[in-house]
Amino acid sequence: MRRYPSIVRRGAATVAAASLGVGVYAGLTLVNSGGSAAAQTVTCDTATTPFCNSLVPLPHNWMGRVFKLNQTYPAAAPADAQPWLAFDPKTQQAQYIAAVLTYFYQGNTRPSVEDSFDPTQNTVRQWYNAPWQDFGLNGREPIHGLTRERVSKPHELDPHQASSWNNYAVGFYNAPGGVTIGKVWANHGSPNAALASMPEGTVAAKLLFTTASVTEVPYLQGAPTWNAYVTADPHNGSPKKATPRAVLPVRLLQIDVAVKDSRVANLTGWVFGTFVYGGGPGGPAGSGWTNVAPVGLMWGNDPGHTGASPLTQTWLNPAVHMPHVGFQGRLNGPVDNKASSCLSCHSTAETPAGVMIPPNGPAGAPWFRNIPSGTPFDAGRQSMDYSLQLAVGLTNFKTTGAIHAAPNHAALTALMKRVDAASARPARDGGRH
Repeated sequence: MRRYPSIVRRGAATVAAASLGVGVYAGLTLVNSGGSAAAQTVTCDTATTPFCNSLVPLPHNWMGRVFKLNQTYPAAAPADAQPWLAFDPKTQQAQYIAAVLTYFYQGNTRPSVEDSFDPTQNTVRQWYNAPWQDFGLNGREPIHGLTRERVSKPHELDPHQASSWNNYAVGFYNAPGGVTIGKVWANHGSPNAALASMPEGTVAAKLLFTTASVTEVPYLQGAPTWNAYVTADPHNGSPKKATPRAVLPVRLLQIDVAVKDSRVANLTGWVFGTFVYGGGPGGPAGSGWTNVAPVGLMWGNDPGHTGASPLTQTWLNPAVHMPHVGFQGRLNGPVDNKASSCLSCHSTAETPAGVMIPPNGPAGAPWFRNIPSGTPFDAGRQSMDYSLQLAVGLTNFKTTGAIHAAPNHAALTALMKRVDAASARPARDGGRH
């Protein structure tokens, strides 16, 4: 196992250190050259160890729950119900997305909000987390494994919203998706991107939480609330390595779901949907996990659509009235960048990493193609089959390898500057998704 000049303990992980200014990167912590720490070996995110849960230390004297990455990926997926198959995603969109949500909720919601969506407690079916989401300034916090997402700017969530608010998320894959994650990462020190094809019946789901107040976003009243160890100032959208953290309440805002469905294989092979808590602005009052409404469903990117003709591969729920959706009326959730769409964003999942968000103007057209499952966004790259969590994980792994292999201090310094700039970008603005 590789050793380094000095090391420092970060939370549950013992991580390597190099002689540079303080910073945190997956697999290593950088400390000042004057730091003195006994030489030890890395205990997670190495070729011979489990993946890290989080590299962020727990708050002092923390006695609450702690996130544990579910990485016991199965060799084969057990037989399981697929209730969405009873509905046609092209004509029965509301029923389809409701069936997917019910499937995701089974065994995951429980009387304790804090204990909900803990895969280790689900007795109905197993859900799994993708590894290597612990990297950099957006990496997993240690209580619920939330990663930093795109910042919601004033009026993006609600007309009452006067402030920018930070958002955080955690993603899950069902057993078919877990099989693929396990295959890609079977060798922790040498992942095989060529095995990234997701099988039929894969479901990916993501919970997105916001620091936004009920005063500025009234429909969040009654939303399930988690404690998260995140940037102490909920309006600070550009945290640095030394930015203080605090345990803050974060409210459920959005739920994303994606299903590998062969009935749309001629388009993308995937059906994507998103929900908003409370039905969005003007939605009905309620509380608890079930008080969500679908924003919409999409199974294609409507190539050539300019906004003048009706969308034929996107369904938007007429009962939900968000301040924005996606580009030219395509589907996107409340946190997402309105210059993109659910499918266009995820179609860029590839290695080496592509450009996630389209530029303005005619150059955006390539982002709104119907790219079949298994086809890379850019020719000559390896498709990650619409899984940005796999794509991001591989990028983080490769970047950490480059850090370890930097030939000298100057090269390491230059690399760190690039890593800092990339990892500091809010998610879904071109950073983590």
